[in-house]
Amino acid sequence: MSTVDSLLNEMEEYARINKVPIITGEGAKLLIETVNLHQPKSILEIGTAIGYSTILIGANSPDAKIITIEIDEDRAIKANSFLVQAGISNRVEIMVGDAAQVIPQITTKFDMVFIDAAKGQYLNYLVKTIDKLVDNAMVFTDNVLFRGMVEGENVTPRRYRTLVNRLREFLDYINHDTRFKTTIHRIGDGIAISIYQGANRR
Repeated sequence: MSTVDSLLNEMEEYARINKVPIITGEGAKLLIETVNLHQPKSILEIGTAIGYSTILIGANSPDAKIITIEIDEDRAIKANSFLVQAGISNRVEIMVGDAAQVIPQITTKFDMVFIDAAKGQYLNYLVKTIDKLVDNAMVFTDNVLFRGMVEGENVTPRRYRTLVNRLREFLDYINHDTRFKTTIHRIGDGIAISIYQGANRR
């Protein structure tokens, strides 16, 4: 087992014990496959948590620079310690704050965006990110089907209705905006992979 694999196993156990949400095993496999296929060089991650997905991306795109945003300062500190152990901290910039406020401050252009933060804000995050995408950039969004409720016909529990409705709005946007070509993968908690066709496709 490689050092990174051993570290990821340690992080999975940490996440389980401390109830930190990380991408599922199926989702992680798809993320790795997608990164290997596209080989992005400039990546924006919205939702660092403890850096699990950051390491998955960074370990499989050795030339990439990553900007990752985390609202919880304690998690950002923990993530940085894991990134140091993974040997990729020199290629990762962690920005602490609310992504909706941080994203507009970023001037970098990206060929990959990974979204896994507050699900009710996905559309807001995406809209704020569009002017930072290069043509053919890939947007990888986790948890878009939220426990089967987004596409389900059963009545959504009251406490989840706003979140589910906002995820439906997000999916409607990326499925119908001609600037994006989107595929929904019904694995894990649902993953959307959207390829940005360019501003002129609107």
